[in-house]
Order: sequence, then structure tokens, then C-alpha cells
Amino acid sequence: MVLTWFPDASRGQQMAIATIVTGMISAGSFVLSPLPYASISYTVIYSFAAIGALWLSAQTVYVGVALLVLLYSPMVLIGSLVAWRQSTDLIAAKAQSERQEHEMSALLQDFEHNAGDALWETGLDGKLNHVSPRLTDVLLLRDGEHDTDSFQQLLGVRCPDHLTQLAVLSSAGQAFRELRLTMPRPDGDKTLLMTGKCLYSVNGAFLGWRGVLTDVTDKVKSEHKLRELAHTDSLTGLANRFHLREALNRAIEHDQPLALLCIDLDRFKAVNDNYGHSVGDSILRVVARRLRSCVGENALIARLGGDEFAIALWSTNGVEAAQALACKVVESVSEPITLAERQFRIGASVGFTVRHESRCSLDDLLVESDIAMYAAKESGRGRWVAYSPQLGEASRRRLSIEHGLRHAIDNGEISLYWQPKVDLQSWQITGAEALMRWQHPELGSISPMEFIPIAEQCGMIDRLDIWALNEACRAGTNELSGLTIAVNVSASQFQFGDYLSQLKTVLKNSGMPAEKLELELTESVLIEDADQAMSLLNDIRLTGVRLALDDFGTGYSSLSYLRRFPFDTLKIDRSFVTELLSKVDARAIVRMITALSRELGKRTVCEGVETEEQLQLIWSAGCHEIQGYLISPPCPLDVFPRSLDPALSERLQRNCVGSMGASQHSTSG
Repeated sequence: MVLTWFPDASRGQQMAIATIVTGMISAGSFVLSPLPYASISYTVIYSFAAIGALWLSAQTVYVGVALLVLLYSPMVLIGSLVAWRQSTDLIAAKAQSERQEHEMSALLQDFEHNAGDALWETGLDGKLNHVSPRLTDVLLLRDGEHDTDSFQQLLGVRCPDHLTQLAVLSSAGQAFRELRLTMPRPDGDKTLLMTGKCLYSVNGAFLGWRGVLTDVTDKVKSEHKLRELAHTDSLTGLANRFHLREALNRAIEHDQPLALLCIDLDRFKAVNDNYGHSVGDSILRVVARRLRSCVGENALIARLGGDEFAIALWSTNGVEAAQALACKVVESVSEPITLAERQFRIGASVGFTVRHESRCSLDDLLVESDIAMYAAKESGRGRWVAYSPQLGEASRRRLSIEHGLRHAIDNGEISLYWQPKVDLQSWQITGAEALMRWQHPELGSISPMEFIPIAEQCGMIDRLDIWALNEACRAGTNELSGLTIAVNVSASQFQFGDYLSQLKTVLKNSGMPAEKLELELTESVLIEDADQAMSLLNDIRLTGVRLALDDFGTGYSSLSYLRRFPFDTLKIDRSFVTELLSKVDARAIVRMITALSRELGKRTVCEGVETEEQLQLIWSAGCHEIQGYLISPPCPLDVFPRSLDPALSERLQRNCVGSMGASQHSTSG
């Protein structure tokens, strides 16, 4: 129509047609924009039709108009396509939003039915907008109840102890999280956690509240059970160490009168080792029941671990109440325990301390009761001991000794003193015993009777023994050359480690003649493992080193030792020598040991000889050697006497021979 009408039309008509066509191009293109191909086709057809009409008019003035149409049409087309893209994106976004809303609705519905949380939402009137099945289950709502009562009222009836906290729901306010509510029930309290925040309109008007209500009853019960397990000994049902410390800390903080008893079972390890852990566990349960029967409501019993228990006693009677309870515990635990027709007897060593105002530290209480308990064990077991400052001082001294031993050798604090041995036939010094001495920088001189047992317990005795052996062999090849050197050996050296190879190494490095070295051992070496000791002693004897049985006559002193083990010398214990003048049986024992040794081809040495009267009896009994303060006290190497004082030697010989003659004359008479 444009091609037909426009060329023959008047100028006014052409103006009208041009206006209509350009409007149709623009309007049609935008109307068809949702269909881009249709829009493009429409715009192209009308644009070329307009240009063709202008060309058929054959007027030069319309050339510029045709160029304007060529510029106008693409712009219209681009705008149409942009509008199409925007409308398409809008439609896609709307569809996506609808899908998400559908999915969210499905998820929320599934959440309300299956999750442990219940969604809630209130309006301006405070009533619930929607009640899900889960919310009904959590609050145990009745039919129609939420239509008449507000959410705050529903919660207030069910949780009467939390009315103050629930008042926040009556008006707009701050959001809250994990508000804990307790809902009493005949079958047990129900615990709820509520979270909520305010809802506002676009204009900022308050619309109500929305939040989540969670039933955490099972979680709270599980936490309580875990807390109970964490504070309870699983075997006995008593409190554990952690629970005891908490209770003691609370008592100390509140300045309560307090006594603490530490209990350790006697002979329990032997039962456990011989009859198995199941029997041991049964005994521990019996002991736990007996301890419960000993205490009242003002006490807490705890198992600290293994066979160790503790009792915290809250009593204003202090020491008297603790003593009575300790005595009761010792008596109760010492009674026989019958399990499966088998009877067991164990005991208990109890140590206790009472808290005073000057001592309020938890660790101090535990340490003091522990010290008292170990003192009870050392004093004979099956008894109780109260803590005293003297016990604490002894424990601190022991700790200082143990710590000092670890550096004593390196710091040059340990030295060897030497006590000579005299042969009673030649009246010459033929040997020397190496005796360890320790000069502590703070504690002063410490007796071997004190630090040797501590060294054995803390694992330092092996190092001390090897050091002493090295020093003794060094002296035996230098200052004391020609003398028989006696060195004490601890039982742990034989039970653990490779003592034989160490001995051979020391002999080789020092050049010490093996026959000039004598190792002194006590019976404890033989008791632990007789077969192992027998093998090791025979191997040592093959090296040429001599062996002496120290402190013979004390302990078990089995005669089988003399037959089985390759000892060269028996050392008669000083306890018999001390009583030679006062007790007839002591003289008889010395004579018997001497005669027995002579028959078995062994030498005898009496130690601890301090008077000439003792020497006369020992000489008359036929002993081979003596050592003691009568000859010389233990002394440093630089003042060691290599020979007896001639005057002393002559007097001792004269007295011994004279006493023998007098004895023979008395016998013949």
C-alpha cells in the first residue's frame, strides 16, 4: 500500500502517509518484541517499503528522507530486541522465583513434619498464624487452643517458671536466641530452646514475631549422662578424681571445714596378678561398698585409680572425725572378702590431713594426704597415719635427695671412703671395703643408709654402682695396690642390665687383677630369681672375681645358698657382733657360722667390731677377718692406713692370745 499510494499522493497526503508509516514501524516493532523474528521481519518489510516509495517518487529531496529511514529503522529494531531481552529475563526470573517459593514451601513443610525444630509465627494479636504438627507435638497443644490463647499464654501455662522471660513476646523488642524453657511433665521435665525475632512491614510497622522452638530434652539428658560419666568411676560407681577435685575446690572456696583421707589397698597387686583382673575388679567393687557403709551424707568417696581411693569429709570435728573414719575404714577393709567360694584378705593403709586456715590449697591437701598414706605403708600397712609437718619435711628432704642424686656424680659430690680389713692370722691389713659418701651442697653429709634406698627406687643406683666399681678398681691398681678391694653391688644390677659385660670392661680398662676384687651381695639378689642369680654368679666367678655374701645371718639366711652359690666369703652381720657381750645366742651364732664356713672352705669376716672384748670373742670363734671402728673408721683414700699401728697390733694379739689361754685354763679346771 505504501508503494502504491505514496508516489501519486499530494504533498499533504505524503506527509500523512510518512507519519503513519514511521509510527507503524516503531509501534509494530515494539509490539512484536516478545517474538524477535517477527519483529525483525516486520521492521525490515516496512522499512524497505518506505524507502521504495521514496525512490518511486523520483524527487531528490526524498533522498535525505530515505537516509533518515535507514538510520531510524535499525534504531527501532535494536530497541525492540533490547525490550525483548529484558522481558524474557523478567519472565525467567519470575519463573525461577516461583520455583524457589515452591521448593521452599516443600522444604519448610518437610522441616515442620520431620525435624526436631518447630517454626512459629505470631501476629499483632500475639496468636499463632500457623500451627504445624511439630509445634503441636512439642507443646502438646489441644484442638483449637491456639485460636483463643496467645502464644505467650500457651507457653506461660506450660512453663510457669519462665513467665518473666516470656514477657518479651508481648510487644516489639530485641531478637533473642536459645531462651531455655523447662516444661514440667509427669514422665520427666521437657527442655525447650526458643529463638525469635520481630517482623516488620516495609514501612517499619511491627507485625509480630517469628522464630524456632526446639525440643532439646534428649540432648540435655545425654549431656547430663556424659557429665555423670565424666565425674563417675565406671567400675565402682564412685566419684572419680575429676569430681573429687571439683568438690574440694568448692569446699575451699566456701571456707568449709574439710578433711581428706587417702586410701591405698594392701596386697591388692598380688591378688590381681595371681587371680586375674576380673577378680581384682570384683574386690574393688566390694571395697567401694564397704567404704560407702563407713561414711555418712557429709562425705564424698572417690576412686583415684587402680587400688587407690579418697574420702573428702566435711566435718567441724576435724581431726577427731577423720581419725574415727580412718580407723573404721582400716577395720572394714581388713575383713575377709569371699568371692566364688574363695576368701581373700587385703588391707588398707590410710593417710589423712585436715584443712586449716593456713593451708587452703587443693594440691597441698592432696600431697599431704598422700605423704601420710605412704607413711602408713612404710610403718607396716593396715593402719592409718595423720599428716604432720615432720612428715612433710621428710618428704621434701627425700625429694631434694632424689633430685640431687641426678647430678651428684657430675658435680663431684659423691666420693668413696675406705675401711680396712685385718687378717686375724697375720694381723695385717689385707683388704679394704669401698663405702660411698655424699656431701650435699645444701643438706650436708647424707648417710648411705638414707640415699641408697632412694637411689634404688628412682633408678639411679645402677649409675652409682658402676661409678663406685670404676673408682674402686682405679684405686686398687694405684693407692691400694696389693689389697683385696670389696665393692657392694645392688640387687637391681643383677636383675636388670648387663652387669657381667660392664664388670669385664671395668677390669680391662683399669688393669685390676680379678682375684683382688671382691663383690659383696645381699640375700635380696638371690631371692628375686635364684636361677638367674646362680648363672650370673657362676659367670662372674669364672672371671676370677671373688664373691662375698653380706649381712649373713639376717633375713632368710637359707643354708641352701651356701651349697648352691659360689661365695668365697661370708660377712657376719654387725647386729650379732654388737650383742656378743650381752647375749649368749649371739656368741653361739657367730661360732656356728664360723665353724660352718670353715667346713665349707669359705672365709668369714665380722663387721662392726668396735671393742677389744668383741674382738677377743670373734678371734676365739675362729673368724678370719674383721673390720670396724676398733681398727679404723671409714676414711678418705689419702689417709687410709696401709698397716696397723704396731702398738695396737701387739696389744690386740696379746689380749686375744691371753683370753684364749684363760679360756682353756678355765675349761681344763
